Amino acid sequence: MIGALLACALGAGAPTPLRITARLLDFQQGFVFTTSGDGFRVSPHLRILDAKTGKPTAEQPAPRLYARLTFDPKGVVTELDLSRTKLPPEGNPAEVQQFAVALSPSYPNPELAPPKAVNGFTPVYTGKKVLVVFTVRVPPTTPLTATVYMTTDQSGWNPQAIPMNRVDALHFQVSRVLRSGTKLRYLYDRGSIQSIEYGRNGMQRPPRRLLVSNADVRAVRNVVYNWADSSPTGQLLQPNAIPTPYNPAPFPNLPPSPPPPPR
Repeated sequence: MIGALLACALGAGAPTPLRITARLLDFQQGFVFTTSGDGFRVSPHLRILDAKTGKPTAEQPAPRLYARLTFDPKGVVTELDLSRTKLPPEGNPAEVQQFAVALSPSYPNPELAPPKAVNGFTPVYTGKKVLVVFTVRVPPTTPLTATVYMTTDQSGWNPQAIPMNRVDALHFQVSRVLRSGTKLRYLYDRGSIQSIEYGRNGMQRPPRRLLVSNADVRAVRNVVYNWADSSPTGQLLQPNAIPTPYNPAPFPNLPPSPPPPPR
């Protein structure tokens, strides 16, 4: 009887592990990301279990899987319980916000202006690997079956270079590992140049620019206001449109020009 009471007393004094359930967006470089947009550090001794059986599983964390995250007192994820079906809500996500990784601030593009001190800190670019998470909000008119891509100068403006993961009806996300100091130009599209993003005014917009600064994680959030094939102005690129760096051949399937008449 005394032994049972002692065991209960010891158990009552043990802290309750902090857990939440969420849906995974990405898992790499020592971080796990959820569809809420939060990223958390992962223990090098992470335990990966099956959420239903509580036993080790060969399943690996991947986008769209559901998971139960267990945190240690320092806010590091020590256990992931995976499930292919939605898990019942558990824990309070607000309690783990303090553990979310600090996101790096943005800095001026050095092509346009020299780096300046921000809050007394001058950015340094060492070439270290940085996990960059791109999140984009698309127009409400975007079809629910659409796939959104990133096209960049590093991929030769291939419109299907980087497919993104759907977070919800209006948000897509993808992560890439880029080195500090990388200068990237990019745009969003739906798989073709004819569906490239347009600006708020419904007209063609210049490529976005990004300079990757030293950080563990960099978050980039953008908004697409219009697609070229559904622009409110109805002004799609015409056959005589001037090629641009991100649209070198606006209409690549046009027939060749007729030969000049004989003299």
